[in-house]
Amino acid sequence: MKAFLALSVFIIFITVSCKFKSAEHAGAVALPTGDSTFLALKDTAQAHLQTFIDSLKINGSNTAEYRFAVKSDFVENGHHEHMWSDILKYDSGKFKGLFIDSAFVIKNIKTGDEVSISRADIEDWFIYNKITDKTIGYYSEKYLKGKEAK
Repeated sequence: MKAFLALSVFIIFITVSCKFKSAEHAGAVALPTGDSTFLALKDTAQAHLQTFIDSLKINGSNTAEYRFAVKSDFVENGHHEHMWSDILKYDSGKFKGLFIDSAFVIKNIKTGDEVSISRADIEDWFIYNKITDKTIGYYSEKYLKGKEAK
């Protein structure tokens, strides 16, 4: 009876875990290499990156009211995933922060890991003001949401 109960709990655990993983993957969007629209949005994010840096210098320590995040490309064994990190500071051309996304293929990074990202590697960014509920940046959001729905 104990073995049957243990097996039942194990099967339920596996089933719930698989459903959770499937839900995680639901937000992922696969784009072809060299997607011209996505690359143009990266150029826009890069063109306005100084706005992000300036605001980070002024408000970056105020985590009660602001959230700063960047999207960049993470690579492992030729596999690329474009994912988000919360940013805490910028110094000498590098953003320092914590990885906040869920990698699907890449296994060398986990949520909560410290990251250092070069300015040139930023593909998108956003600043969220928790008090006003306003976001600036987030250039790829609408495009990727449209691709997700298809």
